[in-house]
Amino acid sequence: MADGRRYVVHEVLGSGGFGTVYRAELLGDDGFAKEVALKVLHPDEDRPEFLARLRDEARGLGLVRHRALVGGEELVRLEGRSAVVMELVRGMPLDAFVREGGLPAGVALGIVAEVAAAGAAGGGA
Repeated sequence: MADGRRYVVHEVLGSGGFGTVYRAELLGDDGFAKEVALKVLHPDEDRPEFLARLRDEARGLGLVRHRALVGGEELVRLEGRSAVVMELVRGMPLDAFVREGGLPAGVALGIVAEVAAAGAAGGGA
């Protein structure tokens, strides 16, 4: 990248229908470093419809700032593949959390309400 930024990928956090999310480190000029999440399209998904979906996701995450939503940084090309740079949020995979006993109903409803408020704040972005 022209501004001296590069990404060092550390581990896979999860994989879905059209991409894989990695824990990575953004390294910049003058020793700048920041942990980020990288959502990278699968190699066989670099088609116009998936690029448009990823671009829309990046735009939505970049426009809305809310404590219930992960923040989006930018859309980049890494080794010929499209990726969204996102805020890294530490936590537990949902399936593991449910196996551990999950949440009381009142707490779960509070989380759902918070996420719904975030969607409303962003106009559904």
